[in-house]
Amino acid sequence: MRLAEHEVRCLRHHPLLFQDLIIFIAQLQCKLLNIHALLDYIQFVHPLLRTPPSHPPSINRNWMGCFTKSMQVCEALYFAGVPIWLIHSKAYISPTMNVVHSVGLTYPDEIVRAMYMENSVAKPFPSIWHGPATKQCPPSLPYTQWL
Repeated sequence: MRLAEHEVRCLRHHPLLFQDLIIFIAQLQCKLLNIHALLDYIQFVHPLLRTPPSHPPSINRNWMGCFTKSMQVCEALYFAGVPIWLIHSKAYISPTMNVVHSVGLTYPDEIVRAMYMENSVAKPFPSIWHGPATKQCPPSLPYTQWL
């Protein structure tokens, strides 16, 4: 919670562009998702890693899973019921390993940047406020937008 409070304090003390506000919200969401993931790990995964079952439990389909290059990490998390994304060349995968689906790497550059680009040039959002960085709110903007 202290991380979220820190982000809100930063938000209140700086005049922001709309684009900055989107970045702030994304950072807050990232921190909250990290907290949620840590709580899930402590509650569900850690006990199974300490005392592994003889056969793997069913996986939690709400989890994205773990990306790893390590076979030991892959096996341990498999027996804890975590979805695994093993990153390896086909040459290094054991023939006894059960590979459900092989996928190629894709890069999300166009997915994320496309919404901010116009003719391959980054287009920032328009400014909400032009003026000194003070807490004085212009009459044309509601106070809630300024905070």
